[in-house]
Amino acid sequence: MIECSNDRFIDAAQTEVGVQRLSVCIPLFNSADTVAKCLESVLSQSYGDFECLVVDNASTDETAERVRDFDDPRIRLVRNEHNVGLVGNHNRCVELARGSIVQFVHGDDWLLPHCLERLLPYFDDPTVSLAFAPRTVESEDAEWKAQFSRLETSLAPLSTLNDGQELIRRHLDAGGGGNPIGEPTAVMVRRETLIAAGGFRPDVPQLQDIDAWLRVMALGDVAFVDEPLTVRWHHAGSETDIHQGAPSIDRMWVMTGLVQRPELDKSLRRHAFNLWLRSLRHVPGDVMRNPAEQRRILLKRLGRQLAATARRAPLTFGDSES
Repeated sequence: MIECSNDRFIDAAQTEVGVQRLSVCIPLFNSADTVAKCLESVLSQSYGDFECLVVDNASTDETAERVRDFDDPRIRLVRNEHNVGLVGNHNRCVELARGSIVQFVHGDDWLLPHCLERLLPYFDDPTVSLAFAPRTVESEDAEWKAQFSRLETSLAPLSTLNDGQELIRRHLDAGGGGNPIGEPTAVMVRRETLIAAGGFRPDVPQLQDIDAWLRVMALGDVAFVDEPLTVRWHHAGSETDIHQGAPSIDRMWVMTGLVQRPELDKSLRRHAFNLWLRSLRHVPGDVMRNPAEQRRILLKRLGRQLAATARRAPLTFGDSES
């Protein structure tokens, strides 16, 4: 399990086999109908030297059986004894990955053939903490597809190599909303930096990915490849459809994550705090739009948010598992 010290934690997953270059991490739950296509896209990559870590989050369908249908020594299947939640399973992947670089792939998404080959070389530069590219969206929801097919426009102009804090500045200047980097499938990240940034936060059900990416970007440079390298399949029942709740509380968590990063320029931390205050003003309306039972849950999450902000300590990987 996770060690209290980040240094000991990093060593724990890699002691027996040594550090690998790349882990393709596939967090799954009840993905029996889609995982074969996902795995086929990973195993047929033009760059093939990686471990394919599949973490099944206690699925109740035949997900694990579909994974075992593949006879490839790069696949390492781990099954959680109990469901640790969507965000917890992403952190579980980080915990178990043997690679120093991690490429996530959701079980209903897939990689285009040259994805790994195009993104991985940027990590030869030790300043690069994260690399991303646009993704192709497949969806029967034409309105959603039109709105969310291209995410990175608020960060323009993007170069091949970008200063992470400058991109944070552009994101905050645009209002700090949404996710201009992309879902985990669209991102390759340095494992050590993701751990140092605190991993994924369970309290942020809608924005847990950009919440993590921004904290990673505070610690290093960002590579960008201006061509689609992955495919996002958006469908009814996707996490973006399931989680409603209070977006303002999610944004407060995201801004707190930036305010508490000591590496971040002070002007950016002040900017993030001002956006935190703006989000706080929207909380009552967001909460009241929910049914009574959901309102109680949201108020508890708001309490945790305010306590975390008052603590003024940056998130650690151990915190992200709570």
